[in-house]
Order: sequence, then C-alpha cells, then structure tokens
Amino acid sequence: MFPDILGEPFANKHTKLQIAGKVVKRLIAEGREALPDEYTALLAGCGSRIIRHYPAVRAPRMRHAFQWDGRELIATLSRMHKEGHRWLGVLHTHPAAPPVPSSLDQTHWHYPQLSFWILSFSGEQPELRAYQWHSGRFQLRPFELC
Repeated sequence: MFPDILGEPFANKHTKLQIAGKVVKRLIAEGREALPDEYTALLAGCGSRIIRHYPAVRAPRMRHAFQWDGRELIATLSRMHKEGHRWLGVLHTHPAAPPVPSSLDQTHWHYPQLSFWILSFSGEQPELRAYQWHSGRFQLRPFELC
C-alpha cells in the first residue's frame, strides 16, 4: 500500500537518532493528558531525524498496554505518506513503570527496522528512552534533541 513509508533510522549503526524538541514537548503533554492510561504515537521524519508525531486518537484506553485501531493506523500512514514523511518509530508511555521494554512490548514488536520509544512517568520527571530491536532483543540507543 505504501511501499516507501518505512524509514530506516538505523541504516548506519553509527548514526545517532535525533528527535525535535517540540515533538518531545508535545509527547510529554499528550502523555500526561492520557494518565493513568498509556498513550501511543507514530514518529515520522527523514533519515534518523524525527520531526513529527501522529497520536493514536481511537486507541482503547488501557493502563498496561497500547494498541492501534487498524483503520486508524492505515489512515495515519496514508496521511504521513501524503505529508512526505517516513515512518521512523513508535512511542508509547509507561504511566507507572520505568522506560524499559516489558515482556509484552518484546512479544508484540513487529517492526525491527523502526525505533521503539518509551516515555515513562514513574519518576519525578518524565524520562524518554529509545531502543532498537537487534538480535532478538531491544537495545538502548542514544539520541539527541534537534
């Protein structure tokens, strides 16, 4: 359907992921609004630079999991494609747990070429971490704000 929508943020193993500061601010604000439930968004941009997010509006409200409605996912990918972005990652929140992938996260991850982000609200300040699926497990990846 969208053959060129999937980006490759890890195409070069030495490339550091980048995420726009304004995107991080919005993710934190929207994640807080969803508390005590999880929040999820698709992350988009070009290369390894994330400049846009697309929140799941129709996602069921759940405290210990996240999912996308199939129709909403297709519509979001279509919008992303029309706006000239590539799909670079998925973010979800952990309302009361650290930003470490759970066993459920690992079991249900189907996009090894994309980045996997967790925004935790378990501490005094929100904590954002990025991961890459490699050799059958998530590996923490550094990133910088741009």
